[in-house]
Amino acid sequence: MIRKLFVRGGAVVVALFALPPYAGCEKRLKPEECDALRGEAFAILNKAQPCANDADCQQSEWPGCEKPLAKKSQTEQIQPLLTKFNEGKCEEKKVDCRKPPPVYCKQGLCVHKEAGMPVMDDTPVITP
Repeated sequence: MIRKLFVRGGAVVVALFALPPYAGCEKRLKPEECDALRGEAFAILNKAQPCANDADCQQSEWPGCEKPLAKKSQTEQIQPLLTKFNEGKCEEKKVDCRKPPPVYCKQGLCVHKEAGMPVMDDTPVITP
């Protein structure tokens, strides 16, 4: 009886020490799931980004190269996708991006400054 108890108890002890490395397994997303998250983020970025003034706009940080992005879209739509992407241990492919022009609000949309437009302190100067 005691022998059976030690054998069973030993099995439980072994199981307890063997499980911790596997018990906290990271939930790694499949590459297709990671691509879907990036695709969803790109779809958001490629839509018009509404704004009321320059303070409503920023450069996107993810996915890919920087694009004009409304801050509201960043916090409400892009950030949750990025969190899932990072928690899923998705791998980000390194992309060579050129330095983007400044972002500002033009006629209600966040856009990059057009080439040849005058700039003062990285802010486009709009002349009437």
